[in-house]
Amino acid sequence: MKPAKISLLLALTAFLLAACRINHGLIDSSLPAGPGLTLDESFNIGQGVYMFESFLEQGPFLFTPTGAEEVFGARGYLPDHPPLARFMLGAAHQLTSWAIPGAEDSMLNVPAARLGSCFFLALTVLLLTEFVRRRYGLPTAIWSAIALLLMPRVIGHARIAAQETTTTFFWLLAVVPLLSWWTEDEAPSTKRSLIAGILFGLLLASKIQGVFLPPLVVAWSLYRFQWKAIRPLAIWGLTGFAVFFVLWPWLWLDPVKNLTQYIIKTSDRPILYVWYLGQRYADKAVPFHYPFAILLATTPVAVMAALVTRLCKRAFDRIEWLALGTLFFPLFVFALPGTPVYDSVRLFLIVMPMLAFLAARGLIQLTEWLPGKVTSHSTETPPVSKVRRILAAGLCAVMFFVTAARFNLHQPYCLEEYSLLVGGTKTAVDVLGLECSYWAEGMNGDFWNQVPENSTVFVAPVSHQFQLQDLQQLVPVVQQRNINLQSFLYEPTKQRGLLLLLHRLADLPPGLRKVPPAAKVIAEATYRGVVMARLVDTSETDWAEFDGWPGE
Repeated sequence: MKPAKISLLLALTAFLLAACRINHGLIDSSLPAGPGLTLDESFNIGQGVYMFESFLEQGPFLFTPTGAEEVFGARGYLPDHPPLARFMLGAAHQLTSWAIPGAEDSMLNVPAARLGSCFFLALTVLLLTEFVRRRYGLPTAIWSAIALLLMPRVIGHARIAAQETTTTFFWLLAVVPLLSWWTEDEAPSTKRSLIAGILFGLLLASKIQGVFLPPLVVAWSLYRFQWKAIRPLAIWGLTGFAVFFVLWPWLWLDPVKNLTQYIIKTSDRPILYVWYLGQRYADKAVPFHYPFAILLATTPVAVMAALVTRLCKRAFDRIEWLALGTLFFPLFVFALPGTPVYDSVRLFLIVMPMLAFLAARGLIQLTEWLPGKVTSHSTETPPVSKVRRILAAGLCAVMFFVTAARFNLHQPYCLEEYSLLVGGTKTAVDVLGLECSYWAEGMNGDFWNQVPENSTVFVAPVSHQFQLQDLQQLVPVVQQRNINLQSFLYEPTKQRGLLLLLHRLADLPPGLRKVPPAAKVIAEATYRGVVMARLVDTSETDWAEFDGWPGE
């Protein structure tokens, strides 16, 4: 089989692996249950559909002052993020809704939008595999793809309509020309700088994570090319900002004010709370080691061992040095005091492709550590024999297939998975005090089918004002069973009855993390012995007060 076809096969595998679990709660669907509706999906899908439909209606005129004012100046437009990632989710929704039945009575077809994330995971695998193959050969490319697909959090994010998978693709798309052209002996040409700048602009138009690249690229360029770096850096940066500005017409309405608002709002947003090592932290007060610890806690042992192997071997080439920079620099930024960090690996999911690449390099280098004959008359490193390659490939295959079996990647709760480095999910949650469920994805169709029909259910915690409305409007099984959802106001004597507890531990009172006294469990969503969501009947419960909760 031709190498390019292998890359396409790996990309198709990635798409199918993610797409097999996109059903959040459709009626009469043959699709297996995937993660439930997560907290941000309604915003991402709604805004994406709005922008895609506006583009179809306006065409090129969208990128005129009149079109910008009509679409991006409307009250319904939400400028909290750049438009590109959400636009792609909206495009997936509008192009594939017809093929996924069951959501005819819902405002949006959530699984259709989720296919957008699946597609961009496939593109990420394809781009990573082809780049690595052309630079390091087919075996390293294959292991890079496998390492990436063995990361449960990567697969988990590809199964929800979140911006992170799309942003990860555009991050890799912006990084590949840097790895290719900024690592050569001569400074990049004008043409190459222009192409790299355009791709950088696409990243900026996807999400705020694009701002991590300029400091890294500037430092690398000045170190590599000294004063010759000025021209390519100027072209790259100015082109990237120009593309970003053109693709986000909302900035045109008032460039200085809106750009300032975007930057300030990104860093000065409402407080989100984080559950870490058994304590509740505000997002800007999380200990500096959080990003590094969470990356270790969620990365499979085999992948992390392969990365450590490569780090121990050292002797990095230029591509690997720059790849290391794109891997660790975002983590260091999130470790800085006062930097908001939350939701596990979501904010730094962009580092995963380079982690997979470096892990694959470590796996390939295991062939050099296996015993073999060395001719005493030769001063050169002998070629690796076919037998040693087969042994090394077999060893790597065993490691990775054991990892795949351990994580059971076709199950719906990859976003809850923790590595054996921290003892697995149950130990991570119950012993180490890591977060159980960030996004309420335990409430999928399987869970809602256990909730009594025509019932009123109080819910805690409620993360934003539209959460319950979204569940009732976007989850068909909730509509079919006529389930009425209301916020639990932490007034137990006034709100007896069915209580749905979402085990986002940072926002759930300690007294509700276990079944209240005399309460009856009606339904549960669990993974590896850890409760993600629980419905209890509190009609006979002798409640305690929740003094000072929910607090700030």
